[in-house]
Amino acid sequence: MSVYALRPLHATGYALLRLAAIPVLVALAACTDTDIGKVNAVPLSQAMAMSHAASGGPYVVSENDDITVRFYFDPQLDEDIRVRPDGRISLSLIGEIDAAGKTPAALSGEITQAYAKYLAKPTAVVLMRRFAGERIFIAGEVHTPGVIDMNPGRESVLQSIATVGGVTDNATLKRVIVIRRMPGNQPPLVMQLNLIDALEGKDSAQDVALMPNDLVYVPRSDAASVNLAMRLYILNNLNLSTGVSAIIQ
Repeated sequence: MSVYALRPLHATGYALLRLAAIPVLVALAACTDTDIGKVNAVPLSQAMAMSHAASGGPYVVSENDDITVRFYFDPQLDEDIRVRPDGRISLSLIGEIDAAGKTPAALSGEITQAYAKYLAKPTAVVLMRRFAGERIFIAGEVHTPGVIDMNPGRESVLQSIATVGGVTDNATLKRVIVIRRMPGNQPPLVMQLNLIDALEGKDSAQDVALMPNDLVYVPRSDAASVNLAMRLYILNNLNLSTGVSAIIQ
């Protein structure tokens, strides 16, 4: 990256006066780390072990899942329900009940118990109709950030990036971040991946398989971060917006 020139729009002396500030600007920009700063990532082998342990348990109901509550002896009470964003559902006779975070079997038992005061044979079963958790989030320096549907265990980080149109010219694939929600009250799991090594065949393990609700973040490259820092410095501190224009490459 280089600064080729500062061209005066009005007064040559005005621009030359501020050329002396360029070394300070370059030194400031060189201190830039990345657009997300330091990342406290878990070593990849440890992250994979933790993910395997978390994925080995039974499925738990999550927000926006579509479920059916079926009563074998009272089918008139059967209901198709979407779990609300607050994790609760509303049922006739008993009203609201917490659903998110529970296995279908546990939720079935809780509903059965709640209906015991109203029904002679309160046998309720929760059936999963649609899993809202089968999605991942892509952010950062990609062409179309957002939410995409995925197949658990069959969608890798590189595949997800390809799905959203690839990365921008400002991106780096050396420090891609994956943030994974863990069950219970565990803190999120943070991984930092070098996808260049995966693409070059040096370390295919870097292209990890994604899990539902993973967040993939593609950061800016160091060069792009320095470029942005220089532009902001020029705009906010040198006040050159009306006097000179900078050509930064």
